[in-house]
Amino acid sequence: MKSRPAIAQYEATVVLVVISLSLASIVYAGLRRESSLGTQPVFFSEETPIGGTPTIERVSLNSSTRTTISSFSIDGESSSGGIMEFNGSSYSTVNSLCDLGATTFFSVLASQTGTIEVATNGQPWVSGTWGSAVEVSSGWHEVMIQGGSTCSVTLPGGETVPDKWNSSSPLLSSIPVEGGLTGTTFAFYLPRGGGSHDLLLTSSGGFDHVAL
Repeated sequence: MKSRPAIAQYEATVVLVVISLSLASIVYAGLRRESSLGTQPVFFSEETPIGGTPTIERVSLNSSTRTTISSFSIDGESSSGGIMEFNGSSYSTVNSLCDLGATTFFSVLASQTGTIEVATNGQPWVSGTWGSAVEVSSGWHEVMIQGGSTCSVTLPGGETVPDKWNSSSPLLSSIPVEGGLTGTTFAFYLPRGGGSHDLLLTSSGGFDHVAL
């Protein structure tokens, strides 16, 4: 029969082994979680004022890896709430493509090369050009409508963009992107003024803050 001191020493050894195994399990689980995160994209942004009233600024965003832009917000106002608009000093969202007293901005999808036509009593801007009819290639193109109370947008091929914001529409996006929502290079044209603003872009791999 073992003596009491021997039994005590044996029990202490078992406890130490159990603790060691538990710590090893915790470390392994942590390492496995770290390895599952994958490579996060690194973003580089550049802002270029291009003039106009209100001032339009081009924001170029480059990602180190291919990613998809999922949301867009300025000063806490998110594109998930509707069409973005700027009233000369602050940003908000609306459900229509145009709004009297503000500049709305959004993007539409052209399935083919042709003309995007904007009919409005305001001032339209399409894919980098002030004008109501602009030739474009296929892809996403940004549209701005300044001070319009009525508006409609017709795409190449004759498709008409819904005049009310609908998050499930394949032709309309409240994320005002020029080119595409997936890739490594992105461009956004933003009306701005009234001091500094904070742009937050969220993608499938991370997020990026841009001070405007």
